[in-house]
Amino acid sequence: MIDWSYFSACVTGASHDKLGTVCQDAVRCASEDGWFFAAVSDGAGSAKRAEEGSCLVVENTCLAFFECIGTGRRDVLEAIQHSVQAAREAIAAKAEESGSPLRDFAATLLVVAFGPSGGASAQIGDGVIAIRQANTTWGWVFWPQRGEYANVTRFITDEDALETIEYSRLSPEVIETALMTDGLEPLALHYESRTLHAPFFEGMMTELRGQPLAGERQLLSDRLKAFLGSQRVRERADDDLTLVMARRLTEK
Repeated sequence: MIDWSYFSACVTGASHDKLGTVCQDAVRCASEDGWFFAAVSDGAGSAKRAEEGSCLVVENTCLAFFECIGTGRRDVLEAIQHSVQAAREAIAAKAEESGSPLRDFAATLLVVAFGPSGGASAQIGDGVIAIRQANTTWGWVFWPQRGEYANVTRFITDEDALETIEYSRLSPEVIETALMTDGLEPLALHYESRTLHAPFFEGMMTELRGQPLAGERQLLSDRLKAFLGSQRVRERADDDLTLVMARRLTEK
């Protein structure tokens, strides 16, 4: 059975601290019976219930994914498509229940999942999903989605979200992956060349390579949280910051 080792962290950005607002990012990771799942979300700063939207989307995407796998649907891309739709329905239900417009819960969504025969990913909005195969450098799966203006992106609450979300199958040769919200883009992307800054990912992944599956996860997550909250990072990225790093372990 293939297993995955991973760690993650989510910290409130410097700009949110100055304004006295809560963190609007959310993250959810899980590894069960040879399946690995990770999702990150960034609630829209202009949305009144952004932090609820991001939490709802990652929790319900993860729940729906493993429920789908549990029913015997083993195609990872189909399971992701099902889980994304379920997450949007969960947000819509919450909006109706609370009497709030759907846009009050606006949030991005980035998802990666791997199973016995490969993986798949999905993204709507900005942020980055990165992957690496053995003996290759890091590459992105989808370039961050932008709207008509540079500071505008797409959200799962958009009317046409299910038509604009991007999906991709991922090779079973992928051995490492990372997901991040847009706050970390200045540290991880070269915008002009549309490439990733590989040393950023290598530096983060060094912590994970060779570590036990679960025994060091909390320690590594705590270290990552401290790094993301450090002055040198906050000077370059003042938005909320979320990062997941995951590595496939040797098949058992």
